[in-house]
Amino acid sequence: MKLVEIKIEELTGESFKPYGEIIDVPNTKPDFSNDELDLWCGIGEVKIDKGISQFCWLNVKSQRPFLCNNLECHINTSEAMIPVLGQSVVVVALGNNHSVSSNLPNPKSIKAFFIDGSKGFNFKPRVWHWLPYPLSIKASFILLFKKGTPEEDLQIVNLNEEFDLSIKIIL
Repeated sequence: MKLVEIKIEELTGESFKPYGEIIDVPNTKPDFSNDELDLWCGIGEVKIDKGISQFCWLNVKSQRPFLCNNLECHINTSEAMIPVLGQSVVVVALGNNHSVSSNLPNPKSIKAFFIDGSKGFNFKPRVWHWLPYPLSIKASFILLFKKGTPEEDLQIVNLNEEFDLSIKIIL
């Protein structure tokens, strides 16, 4: 089996653009502001084919080896992840052809991003990713995606079986 090492990158709007968008405080004037709050609306969109979105809470319970052997993908929805506890690393990849019939990850597009807990991110539909790797004892996230996604719109690929590949994350 081939072991590919990938170095963690900083999560910026530009570096993450092929995979989705960053959820962060905009560098613009708030839509509403007073002595008690600043509010920015429309800082991102959750893309779904039809139906409704739902918020979920994710606890990543323990640290684990920085080896990634699986990736998951959602065809019909984006997935927003907003960190609320801890720091972590997230692994992402683009699809080979962005088509339903051949939707496998492109191993050459695999990247790892450092999640410092100060901003969230929103995967585009068809972007491959895996459960974050906590750098702290545990990490928690608020997730937002189409209701029913885990049951109805979840593809998982085993990189070992499909590509004879394992990804080692380098800190």
